Amino acid sequence: MMDKRWAQAPACREQLVLFQERLDEVVAPEHPIRAVDQCLNLVDWSAWERRYAGRRGQPPIHPRLMAGCILYGLMRGIRSSRDLEDATRERVDFIWFLERRTIDHSTFAAFRKEFGAELKDLNRQMGRLVCERHGETLLALVLDGTRIRANSDRHGARTAAGLQRLVAACVEALDAKLAALAEADRKAAERASEADAETRVREQEDIAALEAQMEKLQEALAVAQARDAVRREHNGKDAPPVRVPVSDPDAQVVPNKDGGYAPNYTPVIGVDPVSRALVYGEVLEGSDESAAVLPAVAAAEAMGGAPLKQVLADANFATGANLEHLEGRGTPPYMPAGTALEAGSCAIRPDPTQPLSPEQCQRLPKHGKHFATTAFVYDAAKDCYYCPMGRPLSPVRSGHDRNGVAYTNYACPGSAGCPRAAQCVRKKAPCRTVRRDQYQELREQVGRRMATEAGRAIYARRAPLVEGVFAEIKHVMGIRQFLLRGLENVRTEWEWICTAINLKRLLALFGKSPIHEPRPKAPLIPAQSLRGRPVLCRLKRIFSHLLHSLALQINHGLRSSTKNLLTSENSVVYILAA
Repeated sequence: MMDKRWAQAPACREQLVLFQERLDEVVAPEHPIRAVDQCLNLVDWSAWERRYAGRRGQPPIHPRLMAGCILYGLMRGIRSSRDLEDATRERVDFIWFLERRTIDHSTFAAFRKEFGAELKDLNRQMGRLVCERHGETLLALVLDGTRIRANSDRHGARTAAGLQRLVAACVEALDAKLAALAEADRKAAERASEADAETRVREQEDIAALEAQMEKLQEALAVAQARDAVRREHNGKDAPPVRVPVSDPDAQVVPNKDGGYAPNYTPVIGVDPVSRALVYGEVLEGSDESAAVLPAVAAAEAMGGAPLKQVLADANFATGANLEHLEGRGTPPYMPAGTALEAGSCAIRPDPTQPLSPEQCQRLPKHGKHFATTAFVYDAAKDCYYCPMGRPLSPVRSGHDRNGVAYTNYACPGSAGCPRAAQCVRKKAPCRTVRRDQYQELREQVGRRMATEAGRAIYARRAPLVEGVFAEIKHVMGIRQFLLRGLENVRTEWEWICTAINLKRLLALFGKSPIHEPRPKAPLIPAQSLRGRPVLCRLKRIFSHLLHSLALQINHGLRSSTKNLLTSENSVVYILAA
């Protein structure tokens, strides 16, 4: 039978160390935490420092270290404040960065929500540093939005009617508790017993819990009533009621990216296509992504100092007002505008008065079972539309919608005798109508630009850039649900995430290595180099190390005898024997 040998430990746990290891030696020279530490030294922290008052007590930890822990934790998939606290005590990279400081989870939780304005400035500084190290940057902007789960259960969402019932039940329970408290006070006045005092304390705690619950229900009820009013204004009085999450009323119950419905928030980002830096990041109040176009353009131009030349986004951003603003300021948008031009539809033909063949009609875009609006061709000279069968649709009525946008309705002569009536005219409708608003000409202009070869090549860059960022956030960093509640807190948390992405971009520029060379380590004279020296010099060096080690052991509370020190592996006898 072969004898097996196992690797021996360099030193057992109980072994006293004569030559102490430096903290800087436990982290490899190429470790990313070194580059993180030096990248954070490149930004200005004066605005953060001004938030700290010079009061008595224990000195605060510098905000560079606090922010660095949160950002580095996001890069490493460590998000919660308790996990960050554990990392400051257990992970050598955090211990090296903090130089053995330990931070409580409550300190992390408070710091995460406190510096909203300063965090935005920090993100801009990071993005500017990334852009400055590239060539022609901030001349284009890529926009997109996503949905991330709110910190709320979908089963806790209620309609306004359901919330009113819960509030009524809470009021009834609160009245009963107040009556029980009054009875407990009466009994306590008659006989001062310890049991009555404990009963009174329990009743007071139940009343405080009911009051807090009723406050949350009333807040959710107010939000539900406001959203119901907006929905009825747009969809009519028979619109279904809105469901509002009680835990986080600012979130909205909308479809998830992976199916189903749940309380979600809608974050939007703006990416520079050259440096891939995030120049804009915001969480919308609702779910309308088009509201982020103008603020994102303003933020990108403020960072770059020059007007944008291109804005790339999907169809959710291509509202008429956005297209008009971008075209008016000389920034051509590259967005699917919902026209037949960009889709290369067979509805576009040299003579629109000629009918399409049955095969061509089968390839026309449809909305449900009927032809979509893009199946009809507009003739500006005659101010009419032509249907797939070549029949004209003349203007019949003009007006303004709820948002004040002017429009004109065009109607065909009728469905009688039309072979495509079943595919075109809805049931119970006498004829087919098509609406054209004041922005349709702009949409067609954008559609013609998108239909060119250059337009298709420019728009093809959008998805890999911005969808790659969302994949990095969700799959690599593991962020699929927010930790905080409330719109303002969620916006601050999203700003932390965007800043961590920009920090990763900055680290990538330096190849995960320190920006500057590390300071040279102080050389230690090994035992072998003492050979050939006078005995007095060797003894002087030995006792110098002994005194230094003894002082360190005393400082750490480990008072050991000189005999234990001399019998260790790195003892005087060991060195003299060398």
